[in-house]
Amino acid sequence: MEVPTVTPPANTASSIGGSGKKFIGYIHHFRGVAIIYVVAAHVLVQWPKGSVTSRILDLIFQNSTILFLFIAGYLFQHLSARFQYKDYLIKKFQNVICPYLIISAFVIGYRLIWQDVPGFTSSEHPDFYQWSKPAQAGYYLLHGAHLQQLWFIPMITIYYLLSPVLLYIDRHPKLYYVTLIPLILISMFIVHRSVLADTLNMGIHFLSVYLFGMFLSHYKDTYMAFARKWGWLITVLAMGVLVANYFVAPAWYDTFDYTQKMLFCCFYIYWLDRLDKYIPKFIDVLAMYSFGIYFVHYFFVLGLRAAYVHLFHQEVPGNMLTWTISLVIIMTGSLLSLKLAQKILGKKSKYVVGI
Repeated sequence: MEVPTVTPPANTASSIGGSGKKFIGYIHHFRGVAIIYVVAAHVLVQWPKGSVTSRILDLIFQNSTILFLFIAGYLFQHLSARFQYKDYLIKKFQNVICPYLIISAFVIGYRLIWQDVPGFTSSEHPDFYQWSKPAQAGYYLLHGAHLQQLWFIPMITIYYLLSPVLLYIDRHPKLYYVTLIPLILISMFIVHRSVLADTLNMGIHFLSVYLFGMFLSHYKDTYMAFARKWGWLITVLAMGVLVANYFVAPAWYDTFDYTQKMLFCCFYIYWLDRLDKYIPKFIDVLAMYSFGIYFVHYFFVLGLRAAYVHLFHQEVPGNMLTWTISLVIIMTGSLLSLKLAQKILGKKSKYVVGI
């Protein structure tokens, strides 16, 4: 994920220093919205069986990876003018892989010692407990299977390695039309989102999202002109598919879910640009800390759940009040821990927690 380091008080685009790069307000704020989606999707409360509220929240927030990856693709294209493959990979190693390795070392160490295997890993590999410790460690690290959100890093690393190919498509934009449409159709109908640790399958499924972000960045002026004229249509389509997904047969759920999240990428770009002057400050703060929140938030998800079970001997009951309080506690704890990390580690914090 691309993480700009400066946040000027801009509307749509303004210069940053002397780099020639442009800051895009609506994409910056979109990062803040996207991390709310990610954290909201991971809140652990025990909803009553058949809860309509739980289902609606799942429809809205689950599969929020699409928003994150769209933004990553958008920023990759936007910042690609001076692309150098070696420098790009070094930067990604420092800002993405390094925090992943450091956090993983502690989590994997814990899982190997206590044999506390995540449910999604043991479900996929029932014999995982019988694997040797090195095999378990290798699987965890290569697939991000040791903590709920970390599957994303091995997958996006594939895109980092493929960046010259993706950039070639961008430098020859007619190729968008012969690659993007087939990839979208593949994501919709053939290669669906699967178990989190299936890195290759997920990489194929989400490649269309990353490329779609690049596409809309390449044609950002054209799209924004279209959106300002047809914003009502973008809004109706996004909301309409979201509502339709509540009623579709289970066999079509993945297709509709993918479609509505892609449409909401277009929706948020339009509305965040249009409402730029009214975006609350906390969205800007979440945007600046979004990648760090991504790395650390699940520790607070698990910690909050464990604390509640310890105190009350039951899971957190599922209702809008407990869900909202949980979301606020997780987000606040994540932000405070990141600020503490910055205070202690200074500029080196980006190698540990991503910011």
